[in-house]
Amino acid sequence: MMLFGHRDVPSASFYRIQESENIAKTPANTPLLFEYNPSLIQYCHANHLMMAVHVKQIKELMIAHTLGANYLIVDKPLVLMAQKIADEYLFDAKILLLSDNNEEDIEFAAINSIDGILFMRAICSI
Repeated sequence: MMLFGHRDVPSASFYRIQESENIAKTPANTPLLFEYNPSLIQYCHANHLMMAVHVKQIKELMIAHTLGANYLIVDKPLVLMAQKIADEYLFDAKILLLSDNNEEDIEFAAINSIDGILFMRAICSI
């Protein structure tokens, strides 16, 4: 299981962006985090940029995966279904539970075979 932003585990930072113009303000080769936006996903995919897309519906999950998202960021109410779908369809993208730095999420994710956790402290704003 991957842990991004846990205080005891060194990891990459995810840079929150709103639009393609924000990308120039981020370090090279770092994950770009943004809310589901098909146009922004297509832009990142066309430019070979690592992207983490925050999805809130199964439809968004499927489209973001099809468009090449590297990470699919999911809130707890949707994460079990998202992981099941990702496993069934052999997604290349990893499912990451978005956590508000709650240590108990580690046990929840491990028991439920979630690919990983993105703790809020790993998210940098531009």
